[in-house]
Amino acid sequence: MVYPALYKTGPAGVGNRQAGVALLTVMFILVLMSSLLVYTIEDEHLSIRRISNQRDAEQGYQMATGAEQWAMIVLRRDAQQTEIDHLAEAWNNLLPQVGVEEGKLSSRVEDLQGRFNINNLGAGRDEIWYPAFQRLLRVLELEEGLADAVVDWVDPDQETSGSFGAEDAEYLSLQPSYRSANRPFSEVGELIWVKGFDADKVAALQPYLSALPAGNVRINVNTAPNAILRILARDLIAESDAQALAEGRGSEGYESADEFLAAPQLAGQGNTATPLVTVASNFFQVESRAEFGRLTTIIRSLLQRLPETNQITVLQRQRGLT
Repeated sequence: MVYPALYKTGPAGVGNRQAGVALLTVMFILVLMSSLLVYTIEDEHLSIRRISNQRDAEQGYQMATGAEQWAMIVLRRDAQQTEIDHLAEAWNNLLPQVGVEEGKLSSRVEDLQGRFNINNLGAGRDEIWYPAFQRLLRVLELEEGLADAVVDWVDPDQETSGSFGAEDAEYLSLQPSYRSANRPFSEVGELIWVKGFDADKVAALQPYLSALPAGNVRINVNTAPNAILRILARDLIAESDAQALAEGRGSEGYESADEFLAAPQLAGQGNTATPLVTVASNFFQVESRAEFGRLTTIIRSLLQRLPETNQITVLQRQRGLT
């Protein structure tokens, strides 16, 4: 039996199908317009966020460079007042965290001559800095042979130093291959490329090394940590004696290298210690941290103070954002 009412044919059925297609088309257009609107809003939000981040980064940079300028003023003033540098001076307590407008700012100065300048090894296997670096490796329980690899990395020739040294021939055999620098280190982290070093060894040495754009830079005994004080004699100074030397600085440091060398812990060590030490510094690092908005700007600056004029020069500046 056929029930015609259940079937729509002819013009009425066609109209219903057309209405359905039109409805689907309208819905598709609405979905498309909604998607475009959402995309436009999100893009606008990203643009606003990008502009805001640029503003925060620039404001943070200006704040941090302002702190750098303040450090330069303090260091210049310090040189005009005294000929020695020690940890009780104003530069060592430069700027604890303070509120600045909508952000926070802090800055600290470190005497880089309280560390061992790795570029002193540009002199090769000499009788002053090479054995001193070997002693530092011994203090940190690292292989003394690493000193030869560092010498070859920084010296200008292609002659291998000792059995642990390495020049281009060895580095070019690695994957990926590269050449030895044959120039001074630009930063301590460059050690990761030197034969025998890995991340752990570099991290162990980092607090005690600097990479200064000069050779034969003496160690300031008024700011050096105990591990560095231990390497200032022909044989390693005992930990207890190094602590006694540090305590002997008092609140205002040793007034001269001669006063330091007269300490009983250095009896008979004058020939070894004399060319290694000083009580004044010319190289400092300023680390300024500026928090503004959602960003934190960090600037590390390497400063040189010229002893003849007390002028301060920015030799290197590194900028980071978090």
